Amino acid sequence: MLKRLFAAALAALPLFVGPPRAAAAGEVVVICDREIAPYRALLEGLTSACDCKVRVITPQEAAPEGLEQRLKASGTRAVLAVGLRARAAVDGVRDLPVLLTMVPQVAPWVAAQANRFGIEMSLSPRRHLEALLRVFPRAQRIGVVFDPSQIGDYVREAQAAAAALNLTLITREIARPGEFYRQLEELRGRVDVIWMLPDPTVLQGENINVLLLASFESRVPIYGFARKYVELGAIAASQFDLAALGDQVAELIGHLQSSPAGAAPPRWEYTRGAQLVLNQKVARKMGIVLNPDVLEAAADVIR
Repeated sequence: MLKRLFAAALAALPLFVGPPRAAAAGEVVVICDREIAPYRALLEGLTSACDCKVRVITPQEAAPEGLEQRLKASGTRAVLAVGLRARAAVDGVRDLPVLLTMVPQVAPWVAAQANRFGIEMSLSPRRHLEALLRVFPRAQRIGVVFDPSQIGDYVREAQAAAAALNLTLITREIARPGEFYRQLEELRGRVDVIWMLPDPTVLQGENINVLLLASFESRVPIYGFARKYVELGAIAASQFDLAALGDQVAELIGHLQSSPAGAAPPRWEYTRGAQLVLNQKVARKMGIVLNPDVLEAAADVIR
């Protein structure tokens, strides 16, 4: 009799004592192409940081109709879409929370549906300008050539950030790649640094070579957004850190799974982790001395 009572008492106890883990009620499905190295690095960061069960499927596996029904049936709590093909695969998901990353300009996509969230594949203008000032502390006038139809909102935010940092952003607009040279010439003698932005119109054709040559001839350094441009001849760039992005994705997924009503996470945000890359070799050729502390703090220095 006592044994039966004791067994009944044990059966009545909850399986877990204390607060449940964030993903206890379901898994996170990641739609991702593992063949792409940056995506794999993001996955590694996510799986090491996320207190959740992660299942990875390819964009091809996600493509057939009825994706959301299959995800719900398997107990999925949230979906992470990594890259453009994954974004296309989740366009029909209407109820489950979907987080998008590793694509540019996530804000319009997020705004289209209430269940969408995103992490922009770039640093905020403020973060970029702060990094630029660390490398070029005497800079006051920052030149930007851009296409308003591509990154107009970003440049407007950059203008506000520049004003807050007592910098002057001198901008020139283009609508076609062929207009770049003329607008770049308009900046000659008027700026201390040229800020290269991820603008598809600006980055087409011979424009990169034109920019690099103009920079070297005028001794006006280029600050960019990716290591490859530092390898080509820009003096500095800040790029997002994939490991840190994995942590950021894990944090947002945790919010999506556990936030009570009225405490939703931000709909989209910029990538927070940054890596500074410097080209000391080009800086020496241009007569620019980089601060030793900045060199020491950089993630990578081309010497």
